This record gives sequence, C-alpha cells and structure tokens, in this order.
Amino acid sequence: MSETNAGPMRSLMSALARAEVHEATYLRRALEIAEQDGLGIARRDVQRVEALWSIDDGDCTSLGFVLSLLDGRRAYLQYLFDFADDEEEVELQPMGEELYPAIVGAGGKWTDDVCELNQLLMS
Repeated sequence: MSETNAGPMRSLMSALARAEVHEATYLRRALEIAEQDGLGIARRDVQRVEALWSIDDGDCTSLGFVLSLLDGRRAYLQYLFDFADDEEEVELQPMGEELYPAIVGAGGKWTDDVCELNQLLMS
C-alpha cells in the first residue's frame, strides 16, 4: 500500500520544487530589473521574502513579494511577464507595518510558506 502512495507523493514534491524554482527565478529577474531601472533595490539588499502570491493564466505570469530588506525597511515588489508581448513590468512600493498589500485583480492569494524560496534566493 505504501508503494502506491509513494508515486503521487514524489510527484507532488517534485511539482512543489518546480514551483519554488519558478518563483525564485522570477524574483531574481524582478530584482535585476528593479536594480537596472534604479528603483532603489537589488538582490543584495534583500534579507528575506516574507510572503508571496502568484498567478499564471497561460498568457501572463504575475507575482508579488513582500521583502524584508537588510536596512530594516520592507518593500512590496510586483513582477509581471506578458508572454504574448514578451514584456516585463516591475513595480516597487515601500511598506509600513501592514502584513500584505491588497492584490489588484482576482485569483491571487498570499502565502507565507516561503522557506524554500528564501533558501533558493540566497543560493
């Protein structure tokens, strides 16, 4: 019986690992663009990711990250990649004490299960 359950569990773990790599890749890209565009943040400034949301509808991928910065500030970094137009957009907003900013649009849900993402980001 445990053999039949091992396959789906391994498949689920593999899917979760791919999702985390996917999120880390987009976060790295968003930070690269933010630095190039002079938005006042770079990967070296990030202490950790506090939370994230993501939406992938096939035409567009959108992600939002709440970041703790090394200097004590917090920031919200949003990344959008439009596959059809091959365009990327990055927005950065300072944050205060609020837990998360509101997600514009439908479908996104915040998660603070970001331990693996933080490990990937720092590697």
